[in-house]
Order: sequence, then structure tokens, then C-alpha cells
Amino acid sequence: VYDMLGAGKTEGVFQLESAGMTSFMKELKPESLEDVIAGISLYRPGPMDFIPQYIEGKNNPDSIHFLCPQLEPILSATYGCIVYQEQVMQIVRSLGGYTLGRSDLVRRAMSKKKAAVMEKERQNFVYGNEEEGVPGCVNRGISEEIANKIYEQMMDFAKYAFNKSHAAAYAVVAYQTAYLKCHFPVEFMAA
Repeated sequence: VYDMLGAGKTEGVFQLESAGMTSFMKELKPESLEDVIAGISLYRPGPMDFIPQYIEGKNNPDSIHFLCPQLEPILSATYGCIVYQEQVMQIVRSLGGYTLGRSDLVRRAMSKKKAAVMEKERQNFVYGNEEEGVPGCVNRGISEEIANKIYEQMMDFAKYAFNKSHAAAYAVVAYQTAYLKCHFPVEFMAA
């Protein structure tokens, strides 16, 4: 099934049959459901910018680099790229010291494309907010420059980000349709 997807034989496969997605699957050469989940999540206006970096990281692990060591456990599964909303929540929690509830507020602001909220939250992420109990990156040993670079990546990503559970559900249906096409092509295409 994965060989078929990697060969670009995606016609009739849920979420993977557009020309752009077919081309992406040929580059990505998925080897697991995790690859399909990431592929569905990356092929969106915000995360799409990370596709070349993702493919390079998948094919050449030596090319992966993290802006700070705290990002490695969060982004290693996605080759150093922010792919899912949950990763943004983990970043603001681990690096900025956010609570789980506050990290969800950032996620919601991103998903609703609330640029003003996101820009205000930058100050909290980078410098903290003592009144609101947010330590911030600088107070946790991360330089202002690196914290701002990370925040810029999150802002770029926020243009149209998926949460992983949404992408996983799509990927399961994509895999099921691909499986049927691969193993029962006549019946699948006739149906």
C-alpha cells in the first residue's frame, strides 16, 4: 500500500488524490501511517512551507537541527518541523512555562487565526508575565533571539494547522481506501 502511494498511484484515495498531494506522496514515499498523518497535516498553507525540510530530515537525519535542545523531544518525530497543533502546545509549555489550559488558549487563537492574540502572546512566551504566572523563555534560559525565532515558526505554522487527532482520522480513511485500491483494484474502482 505504501509503495503504491509513494509511486503516486493515489487516484480515488481519500485526501491523497489531488495533483499536489500525489506529487507530495511521490516525494515523501510514506512508509507508515505516521508518514501519511504527517503528510495530510503538512499539505496545508501554513505547514506546507516545512515540506522540503521535513522530506530532507526524513531522508537525511544529519540535516535535522533544533533551535534549542528543549525542542528535540517535541519535534524529533517530525524531523525538526512543527506539524501539529499539539506540538505548539508542548512548545509553549516546555519552553515558556505555560499551563496546559493556557497552552490550549494559544492553540485556539492559532486555529481561529487570531493574529492580535498571537502577537500579544509573543511577549508572554518570550519574556513571561509574572502577573499571569508565565515564566517565559528568557527566564528559563532560552535567549530572546531563539525564543523569537521559535515564535515566528509557530506563527507561520498557525496559518492553517491541523491537530494530530484530526489528521490521524483522515489518514486512517486514506489508508483504508488505499488498501482497497491496492488489493481489490477492480472492485474498488468499480464502486
